[in-house]
Amino acid sequence: MANIINLLCIDDELSVLNSYQRVFRDSAQYRITCINDPLLFELNEVLEYDVIICDQRMPGVLGSKLLKKICELGYQGTKIICSAYSDFEDVTSAFNQGHIDYFLSKPWDKNEIRALVNKSSSNGSILNVNSSDKISQVYKLAEKAAKTNVSVYVQGETGTGKELLTHYIHDCSSRSKGPYITVNCATLTTDLFESLMFGHKKGSFTGATEDSVGFYQAAHGGTLFLDEVVDIPMAAQAKILRALQENTITRVGETNNIPVDVRVISASAKSIEEAASEGNFREDLMFRLNVYPIHIPPLRERLHEIDTLFSQFMEKYNYHENWPYISCDSEVKRILMRYSWPGNIRELENLCNYLCAVLDEPRVTMADLPGYVLEDTRFIARKVNERRQENQITVEQALQQCDENKTQAAKLLGISRMTLWRRMKKQGLVE
Repeated sequence: MANIINLLCIDDELSVLNSYQRVFRDSAQYRITCINDPLLFELNEVLEYDVIICDQRMPGVLGSKLLKKICELGYQGTKIICSAYSDFEDVTSAFNQGHIDYFLSKPWDKNEIRALVNKSSSNGSILNVNSSDKISQVYKLAEKAAKTNVSVYVQGETGTGKELLTHYIHDCSSRSKGPYITVNCATLTTDLFESLMFGHKKGSFTGATEDSVGFYQAAHGGTLFLDEVVDIPMAAQAKILRALQENTITRVGETNNIPVDVRVISASAKSIEEAASEGNFREDLMFRLNVYPIHIPPLRERLHEIDTLFSQFMEKYNYHENWPYISCDSEVKRILMRYSWPGNIRELENLCNYLCAVLDEPRVTMADLPGYVLEDTRFIARKVNERRQENQITVEQALQQCDENKTQAAKLLGISRMTLWRRMKKQGLVE
């Protein structure tokens, strides 16, 4: 049976709380409580929660100050601050004092925040470290990177667990006690990028009503994670390059340089090399970021892991008290091995979450699988059959063109005579 994650979300905007509800209420794994006025609830009531997600700017109180009071009561769970603003002075101080564990910028991605909550709740991560030689090698590379301060670039398709790997690098490094700041570069427009990334001085532009610390300075002494780094606006890339080269930043509206001690880790589902070759990404910045590349292979290249991961996720989302475990028909396992998994491990986890919600008994059958999985595997089976038919036509044509001379036919096909004979026998062309 899965452990229930008790989650407390604090934000003065009802629309944000509704977003949390949509993300976490679709699974029985989470028990979510939402508070839109932090001044009207008893602080000692929060001790029962495993994870607290708190807005930074709320009427009458800063989230960082609220979490400090909660920690003083002896709270031992995970504290996450979310904010659409770049006023990081209080956040950085709270990081250094242990009152905040993670910072997420708004707007956040639902998969990003769910993965962070799952990671924080001790229910395991989306990546199985010991599941295969390929993933073991990925983590060995990550552990070596953690011992240095070089810039790391993580490349992998959506759902392979890039952010969790970057968290692992940070947690294994000498910077683990410092802040870990996540920035989704795909959500930052060119106009706002410089102010949010490097901060600004009061009065430097319309709406700049106070001094502001940017993401880069907020990560001082820790790690700055640039997710979807390939999407950084071209006009802003030169400033990131300068910060990496000189270890200094300049706020908007100021001229003095501010020293920063930041370890930068970047990631993208897209190829940074292709973006550079197409002229969409500065080549010099690519070389600065891509000092230590790590590639996470997609799930379709690690099919032997599916059975283990499927069992782990089914156990994780099994909320039925009278079901000690959930079994799986052998045909279902064969279908899962044939499926293409475009969403990788995240898609497998979501499928297990869905199955645990719809099952009437502790057994997964073909009838329980969603249609898109079955249709995909049928499509793949048709393609395999078409390739077999193409091979048969090719063998027959080669034999006809060579007047049944098998040695010449094998040369024409670029295969050995023995391979040709095996294909002929498999395809019924020899008795």
